[in-house]
Amino acid sequence: MWKMHSIARVAAPRRVLTRCHSKRFEVSVTARSRGIITSAKPPRLILGIETSCDDSCASVVSSDRNILSDIVTKQDHSTTGGIHPLSAALGHHANIAPTIAAAIDQAQIAASDLDAIAVTQGPGMASSLGVGLSAAKTLSAVLRKPLIYVHHMQAHALTPLLTEADPPQFPFLVLLVSGGHTMLVLARSVTDFEILATTSDDSIGDAFDKVARDLGIPWTSAPGAALETLAAEAEATDNQQIFPVPRRGQPGFSYSGLKAAVQRHIESQQTDGKMATSKALIAAAFQRAACAQLEDKLGMVLRPSHHEQDARRRPYSRIKLPDGVNGDDIKTVVCSGGVASNAFIRARLREHLDDLGRQDVDLQFPPLPLCTDNAAMIAWTGHLIFEQCTKDYTRHARPKWSMEDIPR
Repeated sequence: MWKMHSIARVAAPRRVLTRCHSKRFEVSVTARSRGIITSAKPPRLILGIETSCDDSCASVVSSDRNILSDIVTKQDHSTTGGIHPLSAALGHHANIAPTIAAAIDQAQIAASDLDAIAVTQGPGMASSLGVGLSAAKTLSAVLRKPLIYVHHMQAHALTPLLTEADPPQFPFLVLLVSGGHTMLVLARSVTDFEILATTSDDSIGDAFDKVARDLGIPWTSAPGAALETLAAEAEATDNQQIFPVPRRGQPGFSYSGLKAAVQRHIESQQTDGKMATSKALIAAAFQRAACAQLEDKLGMVLRPSHHEQDARRRPYSRIKLPDGVNGDDIKTVVCSGGVASNAFIRARLREHLDDLGRQDVDLQFPPLPLCTDNAAMIAWTGHLIFEQCTKDYTRHARPKWSMEDIPR
């Protein structure tokens, strides 16, 4: 089972919330056949370090898919209304050393037992990434262990290869939904990704956070999570679509217009400091509209081809897939990233696939603690790309880094 514990607090206003996971997953025949597991040798041990945003994360994961430790030290930004890069970097400087120490201690290993150190190189906030990179390079030099530089979104996409009893087979679709990204991606291998649709402006996670603040919802861990909780309070009959769904039938996402529409609606409903419409109803309507874009893009790839021969159905657009890939043959969709922890979105995406007649598609989500930023996914990706081990200490943070530019 997943365990949680706390370690000492750092200076205010930062709040340390440290979790530790220790869970052994069954190793599938599929995983063995891919060369992930080598029975003749003891499992490799990799320390993962993740500091792309404001969470300081460290984890030890073995090559036989055993998460020995997973430590996340969070910062409290509720008083400032959001994450500020300088504040986040200062928090990492204070938190990263004890976080790494806690991960090694919880794994019940010596640092010298590690085979490599995997670290997030990007994308993310440059100042935050730099703290993790410096820590990883220092450990690598002192312990004489190689480094593995990891793409943050690649790690999100590959998490089910760690957690699922039946890991997805390539190629599969990945819906990456977080505070910084909204993308539909085709995964052809652990290093080969093609972006099919991405946001032209804001991410879905950013939209959730902004609307939560506009509604004045109290929050501690994350504004978007607080909005989800409030939306669940709306009456089941209050399901009218207040807000439009932009870019229907187009290969891309857009959330800036939805944010603006919600803000205008909130302003129009305020009289003498009171809301004419319940905040829960507005939150629920926004959540439906935000999720509808995800449903639309999935349909543009996965709608069965036999629908095209049905003259009774209205015409619809498709997202073009690369040569040799047919939407009918895709059997797995991975939804990962912080927003993938949203229970409404999880349920709606499954319902939408069923409505499309794609009950044959396996919709996979990481365990809730591994949807948000964590170092277990970084360590695991390090195992999958172990041949990229290096002693190159000249590489720097890559705040902007396309998944299509990942080294192969």
